This record gives sequence, C-alpha cells and structure tokens, in this order.
Amino acid sequence: MYRPLDVDSVIQYVRDHPQAGAHVDTGGELEAIEVGDGNLNLVFKVFDRTSERSLLLKQALPYVRAAGPSWPMPAERAGFEARALAIEHRAAPGLVPEPYWFDEALKLNAMENLADHRVIRFPMMEGKRYRDLGQTIGDFLARTLYATSDFALDTADKREIMRGFFNVELCRITEDLVFTEPYLPDAPRNRWNPRIDADVADFQADEELKAEAAKLKYRFMNATQALVHGDLHTGSIMANDHDIRVIDPEFAFFGPMGFDIGAFIGNLWLSGASHEAHSPDAEARASYRRYLIGEARAAWATFEAGFRDRLREVSSPSWSSPAFQDDFIASVLRDTAGYAGCKMLRRIVGFAHVADLDSIEDLDDRARAERIAIRIGRRLVTEHARVAAFDDIVAIAADAMEVRDA
Repeated sequence: MYRPLDVDSVIQYVRDHPQAGAHVDTGGELEAIEVGDGNLNLVFKVFDRTSERSLLLKQALPYVRAAGPSWPMPAERAGFEARALAIEHRAAPGLVPEPYWFDEALKLNAMENLADHRVIRFPMMEGKRYRDLGQTIGDFLARTLYATSDFALDTADKREIMRGFFNVELCRITEDLVFTEPYLPDAPRNRWNPRIDADVADFQADEELKAEAAKLKYRFMNATQALVHGDLHTGSIMANDHDIRVIDPEFAFFGPMGFDIGAFIGNLWLSGASHEAHSPDAEARASYRRYLIGEARAAWATFEAGFRDRLREVSSPSWSSPAFQDDFIASVLRDTAGYAGCKMLRRIVGFAHVADLDSIEDLDDRARAERIAIRIGRRLVTEHARVAAFDDIVAIAADAMEVRDA
C-alpha cells in the first residue's frame, strides 16, 4: 500500500526488503538522510555505518513537491524512471547509477548511491571544470539513443518498448512549461526578474519566434525517434573528479533525439550566461566560457561519431544509404539547436528556473546575464532550421557571450 516514507520509516523499509541485504547490512547500524532538492520527489540516502556501504531510494510523491498537493502528479512516473534506467544501464553501463529494484506499491526506485558525486550545476556556477564532460554525455547519448531507435530495433521490438513509455503527464508538463507558457503574457505560472520586463514583452510579441517554437513543440509531440531522457540538464548529471553519471530519467519518453542533446547544450549556454555575474573578472569569465564551448563541441562530436559508427552496423538497406544518414544527422543537429533555445527561454520566464541565474542576488546583474541567455535562446529557436554545422550553434552563443576566439 502506498505511503510516503520518512527518514525513520525508510530505515525499516530497507531492513525488511529482501534485496537490500546485497547492498547494506540490514541488521547493522543504518542511518538515513533525505536529500531531495528537486521539484518532484523524496530522495533518501541510507548508509550502513558498519561497512560504509549505502544505497539510494527515490520515491515519487502523488503531487509536485515544489508546489504541494494543490498540483497533483501521478506517482506512476516512478515506473517510467525504473524502465528507462534499466534500458540506459544496459546501453551505457557505468554512465548511470546501477538500478537495484523497483517497488511498484511504494512507487520507489532503489539504486546505487553516488556517495562522492555532486550534481554538477552548482560547482559549475563556481567555475568547476569537469574533464571529459562533453565527451561523456555525447557517449551516453550515442549509446542510449541508438539502442532504442529504429536503426537498432525491428519495428515490433521498438513498439513493444514504446508501450511502456506513454509518459502522458510528464510530457504534458514539458509541452506546457517549455513550449507554450513562456510565450504567453498571461500564463499564471510564469515568473521572471522584473528588470527584464521589456525583454520578455518583446520576445512574447515575436511571431516568428512563436511559430518556430510551435514547430518544435509539434515535433516533440510526434517524432518518436528514440527513448530520450527528457530532462537532461546540468541538474541531472552527477560527477566527481574521475566519474560522470546521468541521473533522473523520469521524464523519459519516445521523442526526437535532439531534445536531449539540446537540453544539455542549452544548459551549458545558461551556465556561460550566468558567469556574467559569477565571474566578475573578464579574463576568467572568457576562459570559462571557452571551456563550456569546448565541452559543447565535444558532446556533439562524440555523439555524431558514435552514432555514425553504429549506423555502419544497420542491417536494413533502408538505413544504409550514406545520403540518408547524412540527412538524418543534419536533422538531429537542427533539432538540437531549436530545443537548446527553447530550454533556455523557459528557464528565464517559465515556472521552473535554474540556480545558475536565480542565485545572482543583484537584480540588475541577473538581468545582464538573463539578456545574454535570451539573445542566445531566441536566435537558436528562430534560426534552428538554417543550422548546417555545430559551429553555427557555437557562433550564436559565442557572439552573445562575447567570446571572440571560439
């Protein structure tokens, strides 16, 4: 029977669960802490003080945690995460937490506790550089997107997997918060820095921008290219100095591949924009922005190379044409640009912002950073259909961030 756990009941739950003994001493000294800092879930770390082993348990609440019971949200989303994590772990072992078990009744996922890892968003606000960040995420994307695409699966197998990913409610959140509400002046959940009122009014009146965003929304709703993570931002990546993992795939669904790649790239550009305030020294700011551009390039290059390598293995003659493969990769690149822009704009105007920008206390300083992000986002959305190379995406970001040697 479903019930929300707390730091006391989760310890008893672990003691009673038959699979927990493989990961902690269930009869030993256990300690639990609740570490959920996202919008949706309870997250517990349970430590075995005797052996120093641990595990992580993530439980879905029947509402949006950030809003409370007034915003109901089906806890069944935990099942989407369980299925997605299992698929990602098979396709990209070592790049996601190892899944242990899923408790259907409690809507709870038990998995590897990445005890010495941190969510990368906050260290990046301080200028932290993660070696091979772009390469690792590009490899994750090439592996997971290819493995769940028509190129790797026959039609029956793919459609059978898709049956487990009709993630209606979380897709609706994305459709509303990413593609619709930021462009509506009267959307009640929108919020933004009052210093950018004029900037917001200007882009909400931009008919070309709204038309291109609508095209991207329609593609999001209808292009079932592969199982996408659905929320791949820098808050869904954890790392230490030698290991990087992708977490939290509860928004997973079958959609356009460029949505995941664009989300990651857009968050790198949000980080770069935020350093307008986080890095007051101009030389340090430019250096960190060059680092971000380098990681963005590495992400796309690794994804493209890995995906093309796998395309060489296709058995269907329909997919073996070099011209087809070139056209397909080009379409993913265009989607990447458009979705990066959409993900940036929604974080400035919509319901859910990012700490990169909201942590800037001085509203005028924040506005300067936000205007940079708005310039990048608007151009990526309106120009995405004309993007022919990844350097086109870089040029848009570098121009707004004043990085002259990108």
